[in-house]
Amino acid sequence: MSHPPAASWTPEPLPRPEPPRDDAPPVARRRRRWPWVVGLLAVLLAALLGLGAWYTSSLGRTFDDHRQTVDVGALEQAAGDGPLNVLVLGSDSREGEGEQDMGQRSDTMMLVHIPADRRQVYVMSVLRDSWVTVPGHGEAKINSAFDTGGYTLAVDTVELLLGVPIHHVLEVDFQGFRGVTNALGGVEVCNPQAFSSGQANPSYYPRGHILLQDTAALRYVRERHAFDDGDVTRVKNQQRYLAGAMDRFLSPQILGNPARTTEVVATFSDHLGVDEGLTSGVIASLAWQLRDVRGEDVEMFTVPRKGFAEGPNGDAIVELDEDKLADLRSALADDDVQRYVDEHEPTKEKKAQAAGGPAPVLTLLTGTTPAPALGEDPCDD
Repeated sequence: MSHPPAASWTPEPLPRPEPPRDDAPPVARRRRRWPWVVGLLAVLLAALLGLGAWYTSSLGRTFDDHRQTVDVGALEQAAGDGPLNVLVLGSDSREGEGEQDMGQRSDTMMLVHIPADRRQVYVMSVLRDSWVTVPGHGEAKINSAFDTGGYTLAVDTVELLLGVPIHHVLEVDFQGFRGVTNALGGVEVCNPQAFSSGQANPSYYPRGHILLQDTAALRYVRERHAFDDGDVTRVKNQQRYLAGAMDRFLSPQILGNPARTTEVVATFSDHLGVDEGLTSGVIASLAWQLRDVRGEDVEMFTVPRKGFAEGPNGDAIVELDEDKLADLRSALADDDVQRYVDEHEPTKEKKAQAAGGPAPVLTLLTGTTPAPALGEDPCDD
């Protein structure tokens, strides 16, 4: 018995969904997803901002707890949107270095000028033996101002010398260089002249790039007897150290590590004396204003000198160049120190030309930089 063939069955195709119209409302599931994403991002952002605020507040407390305030007399209040001048003093004590303790002396003076636009920083060193007018005491070496009248007379002397008001004072004990250097993990500098420093177990500093650590950093910034020009080279070495320490502190290894940053701030503050007005809040505000400043935006130079001479008592003094000094005063008054730098401070190109010029063709052909000749500064490449 035969059966009729089974009826074939073909499934009906599913209806195709119509493409969404421009005026169609969004799919409900997507509409619910975005509030969660936005909410999560908002929570993360709030957490990061809170962490940053806590970090900044913690560093501020560390600074305020460790710093010491000093009586500097009345200082002119800085305008919030105007130029800022900070007098930096370096005091020196040789105790603990195998030498007789000679007490603290103001052996280093620097004026840090920050222009109103906050785009650069200028650091002007004043040689300790500079022959200047000390208010109320006639002519004398500039470092005698601190010995005679403390911070107040030092401020008055620098204001008279450079013709601008001092808004803040910061004193650094040289002994702190050792601790700060260790907290930074060492400071790299380019040393243009080999020399030795220290009477007990002297430190040797070869020519070229070196890493300063521990006691070697203190001796590096303090040595002057090893040089023919004495304090001139010492001031330049101090500027090299400051530049190297700044680069190291701003590196991700330090600034990106809260524990290391706190250690550096605490160590530095332990050897710091500041005026009452220089609080962590002021520094934090200034740091924010200088957030776009990089290492190449910091200009370091020395107040212009004419040469060495013999003082009334037969000791060596430094005579300042009055013509260039007048230009510097004018540039400071106009808040245009870059004008003075462009006119009077040698650039790397000018230094290279004075030394006979670099060898750019050789550098391009070989891919190497020729070793500097004797007498040439290896740090000006």
